[in-house]
Amino acid sequence: VQIITRIKPEALRGQPTFDNIRERIKNKMGADTLIVGQNVSFDIRMLGGEGIDISERPWIDTSMLASLVFPELESYSLGYVSTVLELNHAPVHRALGDVRATLELLEKCWGRLLELPKDATDEIKTIMSKSSPGYKILFDALPTNSNTEKPSWMTMPPAKKVESSDTALELRKPAVGIVDLIEEPLDPSFLQNIVDSAAKDTSTVHWIAVKNLTATVKRLTLSKDVRVLQPPFLMLDDVVADSLRTQEIFSSDEASLLTKLDWYHPSVISEAPVHGGEKSVWGGKLACTDESASYTDQFTNLPSVILLDHRQLLAFIDDPDHAAHGALNSDAHIIIDDASMLEDTANKAYGQYCSFNDLRAAAEGNDKLTKFTDLLQIWIEKIRHDQDVRFITRPDIESPQASALREQIIDLQSDTTLRPQTQRLLSAALACLSPEAATRITWMETRQDGSQYLHSVPESVAELMKKQLYDVFPVTVIIPPKSAELLQETLHRGTQKSLNTVIQKSQINTPISFPENLRGGKVIADPPDGKTIILAGSRRVIEEYFIKYTEDLESRDITLICQNFSGGQNRMQAEFLAAKSPVVWVITPWMFEGLELPAGTVDHLVMDAIPFDNPSSPVFGKRAEHFDNAFLGYSMPRLFQRLFRIVRTFRRIASDTADISVIDARIIEKRYGSSVKKYMEMVCKALKSETKAEFSNSDYPENWQLNLF
Repeated sequence: VQIITRIKPEALRGQPTFDNIRERIKNKMGADTLIVGQNVSFDIRMLGGEGIDISERPWIDTSMLASLVFPELESYSLGYVSTVLELNHAPVHRALGDVRATLELLEKCWGRLLELPKDATDEIKTIMSKSSPGYKILFDALPTNSNTEKPSWMTMPPAKKVESSDTALELRKPAVGIVDLIEEPLDPSFLQNIVDSAAKDTSTVHWIAVKNLTATVKRLTLSKDVRVLQPPFLMLDDVVADSLRTQEIFSSDEASLLTKLDWYHPSVISEAPVHGGEKSVWGGKLACTDESASYTDQFTNLPSVILLDHRQLLAFIDDPDHAAHGALNSDAHIIIDDASMLEDTANKAYGQYCSFNDLRAAAEGNDKLTKFTDLLQIWIEKIRHDQDVRFITRPDIESPQASALREQIIDLQSDTTLRPQTQRLLSAALACLSPEAATRITWMETRQDGSQYLHSVPESVAELMKKQLYDVFPVTVIIPPKSAELLQETLHRGTQKSLNTVIQKSQINTPISFPENLRGGKVIADPPDGKTIILAGSRRVIEEYFIKYTEDLESRDITLICQNFSGGQNRMQAEFLAAKSPVVWVITPWMFEGLELPAGTVDHLVMDAIPFDNPSSPVFGKRAEHFDNAFLGYSMPRLFQRLFRIVRTFRRIASDTADISVIDARIIEKRYGSSVKKYMEMVCKALKSETKAEFSNSDYPENWQLNLF
């Protein structure tokens, strides 16, 4: 706390306690003051804990206002917004600086609101008149002008696309039952080339499944011959959105989200600047289900290339009544990109997942659903015993409390007025509490921000994918180099496979070193020029770095960004981009895999810790029991796959002279360290396009992986 606030104990000596000034603060606030703040609900809760209850006062949140009128911003944190919009944020780390910046942000938001055309002004006035009192006061004061043109800022910024290398790839459809394996290079344009080549091949329909559809679509340039099939949970159900508008009262998040629907007209969540609690409103009330017309309309008149995510593809083949089955048949060629992540996405596709934030948002205005949500959370708090992750066991499921909760869910499901997405959440909760859940991997999770979730996934997804996917369709999977025998929980042991040696692959060399005496703390204390990312093995290590180095680096005008201490991923990405050199960002490898930064951003990647899976992870722990030697059979293969994905992400966002340093002492101290080094050197080596004349018709022939151990 001292590092975050820069307030030391000596600065507090002789200062009045909060008890001594409480009445003074209340008197200065007055009786009818409009509360203005950045993420103001946090401050209101904090003051309530100190005996000043202003929860019934009218308030407005400048963070939410900024998300309405500054869609181009990467983050809405006050520090980042102050930098980009040049707000006066002095003195930093003090309340007065925050007040000045918040006031100037409110001014800038008001300035953009004044640019609204008459129809947009009328829309927001109508919506906010049914919202919380603070927003009603603010927008009642907004004058209506005669503008008819939409301001230039009222549009989402375009994403930067990957450039194709114009390499024509020969895509061959394999026989059903023999999975075609393509080893992926580090070339950032490889998937673009796959999509382009598929679009030119009209002999069959190619279904290309990717891990993260939203990020992929932002990066790729797609022709009219490619249809993107968005998953239902990302899509807006227009019918449900129209019914939400008929409510007599809106929560503040509902009101601001409806305004964004009017202004930005999104069909998917990424097409509007959805922020904060609005995401739970989308997930709890407005998202499509498999039966929504907005979703099923995507399956009409499909072209020869369909781009979708792993989760959707597996959901299709698991449900014979799904709308996709009119188009997805055994003649289709299924190409699965990023297959090393297929096990994790299959957990979601074949599993059940219930977010309590979404359920709470869905319960807004419904007393019966609110009561059930309260009781479910009370039950979870009772049985989890302060554990962040706890398995739901058979005795839990057979308890009278769980039985009563199941009865309440069944009763709620009979309410035909509940929105489809709300019904889906209830079905997921019921599945996690049903007797069948005891035969699956079922657990409850409480995250650092207090949000809670229920999960339930099958013991084995490999068996399901073999039966429903590999034995039914012609399938090509794109895998990390030398990993054909290391994907047992993705490619079932009984699955036949063949290595594709026809596809041309190329990549530039990625400089990598393994310095023996370098440690993460030394890199942070004396960072190199440019932008550096350090991959730390745990949040505890990141906290130690933050405490030890923040103040010293700040005194030298060097930016240190740390996961869990510098906001969420979007905020950290934005601040990393905005910071001048040198800057150091310390994050976990798992967050690094999902970074979305422009090409040319990162100069140095330092791997402070080899990123093994956490053995206490519910799914990893249970699946490890499938192996005689879990370390060699499961943990090491997943490590190699993650190392490849880390280098691939780095290659996509690296500068021309960027380099990787692996400084984990286990490279030298552990027997497996030499295998890790050998694999990473192989992955980083330059490749030239070479075409071999034929496919291998046998199972993958090499035992290279086994030699690593």
